[in-house]
Amino acid sequence: MRLWRNFLYSVILSSHYSPPRLVEAVMLLLAAGLCAVWWLNQQYWQYLVLCLSYIVGAIASILAREVVAPSSQTYTIRLTAVASLVVLVAVVGLYITRKINLV
Repeated sequence: MRLWRNFLYSVILSSHYSPPRLVEAVMLLLAAGLCAVWWLNQQYWQYLVLCLSYIVGAIASILAREVVAPSSQTYTIRLTAVASLVVLVAVVGLYITRKINLV
């Protein structure tokens, strides 16, 4: 019980310190869950689309946060976010191409 209480206090403290980071973390956690659901049953492509929209939203939030309030590692964070977006678009493109070729 103490472990959960400490976890809850740390989440509350981080939400007071940096609310956008908490929102980004929740979006990425939901995206991971939706991706796992889609991976188990690939007939439901709607889960994949919702997962991708959460990821794109989190990347956009990260980039917007870095423009408004730059951190000490702004260049690294922006580069990682843009690289993640490029990899995401490439993987989705390969998946769609593979599905079109199989039909």
